[in-house]
Amino acid sequence: MAIRTTRQLLQDVRGVIDEVRKQAGAPGLAYGVIHNGSIIYEDFFGFRDVEQKLAPDRDTLFLVASLTKAMSATAVAKLVDKGLLSWETPVHEILPELSKDSKLAMTDLNIVDVLCHRTGKAWCDALYLQSNNNMMLPKSEALRTFDYLPMAASPRTRHLYNNHAYNLVGFVLERLFDTDYGTLMRRELFEPLTMSRTYTEQVADENAAKYYNILTDKSAYEIPACATTKDTIMFAGQSVRTSLGDLLKLYGSYLTSLAPTVPRRDGAATVTKENASLLARFGGLMGFKPTSNDVSTARSTDFPPLPVKDVLPLTSGHIRREENSVLEQSYGLGWCRTQLPGKLDFAWNRTVVDQLPVLGASCAGKLVIWHGGNMPGTTAAVCMLPETSTAVVVLQNSLGLCDAADWTCQLVLDVLFAGKPMQDYPALSAQAATNTAEKMNEVEAELEAERIPGTQPRELSAYVGTYYNSLRNWSIAILLDEEGQLQLRLQSRDDEEYLLRHYHYDTFVWNLSYDEMVKRAQYIRPAHFYKFAFEASNQGSVIDRLRWQHDPEMKDGELFVLDASTRP
Repeated sequence: MAIRTTRQLLQDVRGVIDEVRKQAGAPGLAYGVIHNGSIIYEDFFGFRDVEQKLAPDRDTLFLVASLTKAMSATAVAKLVDKGLLSWETPVHEILPELSKDSKLAMTDLNIVDVLCHRTGKAWCDALYLQSNNNMMLPKSEALRTFDYLPMAASPRTRHLYNNHAYNLVGFVLERLFDTDYGTLMRRELFEPLTMSRTYTEQVADENAAKYYNILTDKSAYEIPACATTKDTIMFAGQSVRTSLGDLLKLYGSYLTSLAPTVPRRDGAATVTKENASLLARFGGLMGFKPTSNDVSTARSTDFPPLPVKDVLPLTSGHIRREENSVLEQSYGLGWCRTQLPGKLDFAWNRTVVDQLPVLGASCAGKLVIWHGGNMPGTTAAVCMLPETSTAVVVLQNSLGLCDAADWTCQLVLDVLFAGKPMQDYPALSAQAATNTAEKMNEVEAELEAERIPGTQPRELSAYVGTYYNSLRNWSIAILLDEEGQLQLRLQSRDDEEYLLRHYHYDTFVWNLSYDEMVKRAQYIRPAHFYKFAFEASNQGSVIDRLRWQHDPEMKDGELFVLDASTRP
């Protein structure tokens, strides 16, 4: 029986990967593999532009969202190399605009605390992102906003992922490099690694993937491009647009830098091409599946190391991730770490399957360093295994009914180390897609179950006016439309307008169907997100505030206070 090479095995599963993609509704998908230090495989599915039926390739630009975080962390390492910063330097010394009276200032919050998400601050993503990929706050408000976010845990006690925190990272970089984020990233990271297809802003490029959200019938609905750039809020955590080819360069350089840190047995023999062939033949006779690439068909590469002196602070674990496992599940600086076998949760697949699969039974003990990224219209995933100089990168141009990039990344790792997919990934994708499509029906059912029937609102005009957060940099305008119905406008924007429906007493809701929400490029959120509870400072008196639980950690919600001058 002929021994199949890893490349052939990856070609064998093209149909499986394409079925995963189709079940998720993802219009286009691109992935590449580095194994044993060389690029051995790249593949492309579907369309980067559905209307024009244009396929993606290794140069197609995708927004990679939170994959930006590890890149920003790498730039911080350059500051450490230059002696401009230490990992322990209090962030408040560099950014004196931050409050000196906060718990974070008193605990000498440092750059590692920020990069590994152990600040203790609540998530509060709704404050920066709403419909149509709109950035709801300017970059100039980022530091004040981070300061005012509520504490959900004491500093350094829990891993609480926080996108707002990476604004601090960006400002530290800009302050100490004395230039803007786009310039410093290009100079310090992208150019040294010849990443010529990598940007921190939207560029006019014919080979750029369009952005899509996926409807319940699995059709692709084009949405506006993500607005985050080097000049907006979330610049250091989400703004990078890049290509598969450039990401393979980046992660190949990570692997080159990590290689000397991988423990090896003294006197281990070098496996030549001829010996590898003999071992593969022996494995076939003994019934083993080959897991090494075919040297003759591998693309020979020579990745330079990262342009930093020490990669370990970036990729080491700095805080435990809240996973139920005795094996390592931790977070580094823009990187998750999982000792296999273990569960990888790139995005939201965990919430829409009965049980998240366990990866890596065939390569127990190995460490996988990984991360995901997503925004409306885009999803990305990367896994690195330093022991075998392996990286898998997956990009797709949608926020699908499930995360096809996640499933594809794990499927490819199965093929590399077990010779075949170890899970029914199309079935997982189908189950996740079905459950995702029901999310807004579940929201409506939960709201209905908690509703108190038979109550009446006040005269609708009693709720009209503009309500502000304590910083007065975020507003919710309530108005009556021409038909006498209540409407809300987030940040008083016409394109952030929703109809309010009476729920009970002085509470109103604004949830829509799944398809209506994703057509507006909205994430699907929990039931409490869609409730506005109006209140009076003195019971029974005039309505003068509004309570909104936009973050699960804020059990009592956030209070928005009426500006009396805005009431007719």
